Amino acid sequence: MSALGLERQRRVWSKRAVSWDHGSVTGLDRVIETVIDHARPAPTDVAVDLGCGTGQVTFPLAKLVDRVIAVDISPAMIELLRSNAQERGLGNVDARVAPIEKLHLDPGSVDLVVSNYSLHHLADRDKSVLVEHAVTWLRPGGRLVIGDMMFGRGGDARDWNIAASKMSALARRGPGGWWRIAKNLWRYLWRVQERPIAMSRWESILQSHGLVEVTGVPVVAEAAVVAGTKPATA
Repeated sequence: MSALGLERQRRVWSKRAVSWDHGSVTGLDRVIETVIDHARPAPTDVAVDLGCGTGQVTFPLAKLVDRVIAVDISPAMIELLRSNAQERGLGNVDARVAPIEKLHLDPGSVDLVVSNYSLHHLADRDKSVLVEHAVTWLRPGGRLVIGDMMFGRGGDARDWNIAASKMSALARRGPGGWWRIAKNLWRYLWRVQERPIAMSRWESILQSHGLVEVTGVPVVAEAAVVAGTKPATA
């Protein structure tokens, strides 16, 4: 992503920080639970939460591992996360302001890399590059787990079912819903702001970078979780 694009993302998410902290993830509890479950956290693990927001995944993970490196582009999000961590008595959260595309960690330094509802903002090439970096950061046997909106442009039956369900729900709202359909269709076709890809494509990306035991699980609506393991031996 360009420097201009990164700055725009920083402004957008900083403006959303307070509302995000007070319920923007309502209805995504099942996705968060599935991400944590597929991460298979252990008490000695060092984990990384990419696009952590105000801590919706960071905090439950921090109770299960030794340390969580929580990364977000928005200073406002990170400020809230630090405040929330202190209120919860969680001293094992290392919160960092950084674009996830430019994050640098030592090779083989972490056991888990997770991300929830963040990576659909990345360009497709950046998604693949990030997975490549994550595999480098992981120790052998480490896990990468991604929860996100996952659908493509009609490449499989799941794509069509998601699109049909969303359009039907919006159409029932009348003129306001019809406007949302038109606006979302334009954003979808031109991949403005949000650039989701199909679950099967995420699986392929993980496999192409050497991860094994790759699985994809639909969770609710357009949300799904994909996970893979770095081989224990080269």
